[in-house]
Amino acid sequence: MDTAVKSFVMDHALLRQGHFLLSSGMHSPYYLELEAFVQDPALTATVCRPLAERFRGQHPQVVLAAAGIDAIFGYELARQLGARAIVAEGDRGKRLLRPGFRLAEERVLIVMGVIVTGESARELMHVAEAHGATVVGVGVLVDRSGIQLRLEAPVEALAVVDLEAFHAPICPLCAEGVPLERRLD
Repeated sequence: MDTAVKSFVMDHALLRQGHFLLSSGMHSPYYLELEAFVQDPALTATVCRPLAERFRGQHPQVVLAAAGIDAIFGYELARQLGARAIVAEGDRGKRLLRPGFRLAEERVLIVMGVIVTGESARELMHVAEAHGATVVGVGVLVDRSGIQLRLEAPVEALAVVDLEAFHAPICPLCAEGVPLERRLD
């Protein structure tokens, strides 16, 4: 991983402290907000450029992202790769392609802003594969998993950060009675 890219990503992300419910279902005293990137198209283009270069040789035809901020990263990544951008929506565990988006036997790149457990990436991979597509990789801005993720496709992250996350039953913040805040992804 390029330390300059990691530094750039972390300099522009907002690290909040509190007690957060992550989209993975885990709890954390830290939440990374990537809104600063997507409010500035030039910044979004800059942060997506290294991911585009890492996956250009895979020749993705489609970039798939979850609805929300990830969709903006997906759109920019698709633009840089000359691919189509599509979005899946729905609650975790129930994501489907948004109406009007199509996917067939194409090469798909999944993009995510932040990855914790890999479950959201796996779900997007299943969505793509259910339409006959082949997933060529998973591009991630920030990997906060703390482990080597094992997915069915290569994972490339711009930044890897070590931020605590806990399963709900063993969350020390829950034990202390700290109110839980759900962040929308």
